[in-house]
Amino acid sequence: MGFFGGSMRSDKLSEERIDEILAILDELKASGMKAEAFAQSKGLGYGQLRGWLSSAPRWRAQRAGLALPPRRSAFVRAHCNPSPAAAAEGSPHPGHARITCEGAQRRAQIDWPVAHAAECAQWLQAWLG
Repeated sequence: MGFFGGSMRSDKLSEERIDEILAILDELKASGMKAEAFAQSKGLGYGQLRGWLSSAPRWRAQRAGLALPPRRSAFVRAHCNPSPAAAAEGSPHPGHARITCEGAQRRAQIDWPVAHAAECAQWLQAWLG
């Protein structure tokens, strides 16, 4: 848990607590230390500090009264064929899965061999950015 207190979710913090955390992050930046060493020197968990660092831009924008951009989601909707008849209309290649990805101004539809799911996951990660 550490010297600076509990494990309360970052979206449930008071404004006062957010100000305290932002001061800690400013101290980290001014110190020039690596985040892990700084966390250890302050009795903080490194994971907790990393979480604060990822939330800091949003907190600073809120404190400045700026509109917050929507959070980016890496969710990919999967369309499952519920019946053999529907499956016959799906991928034209046996042993392949038809994957359709849509995002912003991009669309991709591929038929990927199910035996190579790991490579498919890598491609999806790259496509999603």
